[in-house]
Parts: sequence; C-alpha cells; structure tokens
Amino acid sequence: MATTLIVSIKVEDMAKWKMAFDEAVPMREKLGIKVTGIYQSADDANSISLISEYPSLEMAKAVVASPEWEAAQKRAGVIGGFDIKYFNKIA
Repeated sequence: MATTLIVSIKVEDMAKWKMAFDEAVPMREKLGIKVTGIYQSADDANSISLISEYPSLEMAKAVVASPEWEAAQKRAGVIGGFDIKYFNKIA
C-alpha cells in the first residue's frame, strides 16, 4: 500500500535547497517516489513542506533512515530536524 509523507523542514536558502531537490529527480523516479506538492510558508520563505507518495511505508522509512537521505539534507542546506508524518490513504 502506498504511503504519503508530509515533511516539513527549515532551510538556509530556498534556491540552494531547490537546486539540490531537483538534482534528486532521477533517484526519486527510480524508487517510484512521487512528489505531489511543495509548499513554502507564507510567513517564512525558508520553511518548506513537501508532500510525496512512496510505494510502501517500509520504503519510506528506509529512505528517511538512510545515510544518503542525511547527506542529501546537509548538501541542500537543511537546518535542524525534520517534522515527518506518515499517512495511509483511507478515502
């Protein structure tokens, strides 16, 4: 069953983050991850929330726990931790 993630982060610089995010398109396509929305806070241009769909909860948790995820976040200028929520669609 597909799992939806909502990830909220704070970044040093939106343009730097977006460039790194765009560079990861081939990896997301290979894993079957679909980004369904990227949102920027109306009050803080460097606060971002992403909504994405993963093929399974197990894959989503494995990706988030991977060293590659952590390294990508550092390259993209993510500051602090992440607020990550996992959802299964019911309707």
